Amino acid sequence: MSSTSESPTPSRVFPETQTLWISDRLSEGDSGLLLANGYLMASYVRPLTSYCRTIGLARSIRMEADDVVHGFFANRLGNAEYLKSWMSSELRLRQWLRNGLHMYVHEQRRAKAGHAGGHAGGQAGADAGTVGLPDEVPSMGAAHDREFERAWALSTLDLAMRETKDGLEKRGRLDEWEMFWSHHVDGVAHARIGERFQLSAAQVAQRAYAVGAQLRDSLCGILRKDGALIGEIDKEVRSMMEVLHELRS
Repeated sequence: MSSTSESPTPSRVFPETQTLWISDRLSEGDSGLLLANGYLMASYVRPLTSYCRTIGLARSIRMEADDVVHGFFANRLGNAEYLKSWMSSELRLRQWLRNGLHMYVHEQRRAKAGHAGGHAGGQAGADAGTVGLPDEVPSMGAAHDREFERAWALSTLDLAMRETKDGLEKRGRLDEWEMFWSHHVDGVAHARIGERFQLSAAQVAQRAYAVGAQLRDSLCGILRKDGALIGEIDKEVRSMMEVLHELRS
């Protein structure tokens, strides 16, 4: 393999624009940190909880998955350095958080063992104060990776759909969302949808296409905050739209 292929590629380096929103929030002090943390909680609690429950991570420390995830966020997000460390980590935000969750569970396991044994608690407590050590997290295997990616995709798609639908509702155009959903998820033909709204098939198609474009824009915004490069976004959006089509049943 050539030395070129061994060197870091552009996909492993974040241009400033990709982390601008979070870095801007961190520059605003405590108020900005609260906004950034609120976004992380809204975007990542659900996929991390689903992942934690599915692979049995919470059971390893005899806790409920949602309690583990909320404990992880409470432990990490009070310190702005945690997100600053992510921005220099060359990892996507969701990967950084997943690794951090594993590290947090590892810390809790050591703390419980130390408390039971009466000799390792001090070290476990010291370890729990560290943040951002993804290299110490063991690989969980491709199956677990896929489980997490799917959970994140579903959660992200749900968030983007809610943003799109809420925006249409505020503009009094919620019927356009119904057209989009009926066609792209329920599989109803444009002509049949048009009969319901007294529109032509072409008019329904135009409105559904516009809503789809808004949904893509919302997904792009979420992906940028996750650290996606411009060249990666289209591929990931296509993948998530495929997940949307899978919802048909």
